[in-house]
Amino acid sequence: MRVAADLARAEVARALRGLGVPDADALGTAEVLIEAELDGVGSHGLARMPQYVQQLRTGALNARPAFRWEALRPGVATLYADHALGPVAALAATDAAVARARECGVGAVAVRGSGHVGPLSAYVIRAALSGAVALAFANTPPAMAAWGAASPVLGTNPIAIAAPGMPHPIVVDSSLTVAARGKILSAAKTGAPIPAGWAVDAHGRPTTDAKAALNGALLPAGDAKGYALSVLVEILAGVLAGDVLSAELPMPWVDPDKTSAPGFLLVAFAVDAFGDGAAFARRAAALRETIVATGGRVPGDRRWASRADRAAQGIEVGDALAGELERLDIRLAPPAAADRLPG
Repeated sequence: MRVAADLARAEVARALRGLGVPDADALGTAEVLIEAELDGVGSHGLARMPQYVQQLRTGALNARPAFRWEALRPGVATLYADHALGPVAALAATDAAVARARECGVGAVAVRGSGHVGPLSAYVIRAALSGAVALAFANTPPAMAAWGAASPVLGTNPIAIAAPGMPHPIVVDSSLTVAARGKILSAAKTGAPIPAGWAVDAHGRPTTDAKAALNGALLPAGDAKGYALSVLVEILAGVLAGDVLSAELPMPWVDPDKTSAPGFLLVAFAVDAFGDGAAFARRAAALRETIVATGGRVPGDRRWASRADRAAQGIEVGDALAGELERLDIRLAPPAAADRLPG
């Protein structure tokens, strides 16, 4: 069924408030999840709510965390997040990194001890809309085997970048596995097969069975190059920022009683720290024009088109997920309202 984004956002926030999450934090988390739905990245949207709810109920996530900030250098800070919802901590880190970039030219904030932050694009886009070029890195529970090995030791380890631009920021956001694990989890819930080339089973054999893939390993994007980049993200998000390795992280969708706190790092560069901001805008526009002139697609353009379409038409929610959310008292739309939406 199709659901109005505003209704879904309000329902998610209401459910989180019912679990003790303060209003501002509930609204921020809801905004991040619904942005993912509008972007067409449902694996990081409403599908994450059952996990978040379970972790809040078991105490693996803290509804009212006490943040502790440590800033040993002017442009760098670490946020000890006290097992906060990931989006709550990541939004705070983004604001802090942008503020430091305005003051110092570059701002970097590491997050330790929060839950899954959701789509990295949510944070780099906010930084770009504030006039900064931003990079974000996160490590996740083990999903990818080392090149030449069989057992998962690295996460999907996503990376994202956004830069100010017109008519909207240029955005790159990608896991370093062929597919994000959220897509595998969604397929496993519905029993749908996954495409060949996404994963291998526990014996290292190619598989299209989502459950077998979750018990096996996801394949790196770009083969050995994707694996090498995943090691880079592990260093930045795990070793440096999060002080935790992917291999040490429990899988919260398997055991929500266990706290899983991956690392997150956001780095923001103030455009005017590198010269004339207007000159940056001209060069960014020239880059866009050069790509478009060759018939190419600018990274992020499909995302913005999806946002416009889904904001107007509603977001698509499958029956299985809608039922799961309803059991969590997240009422996406009464039948009459759903009938009035297009599609």
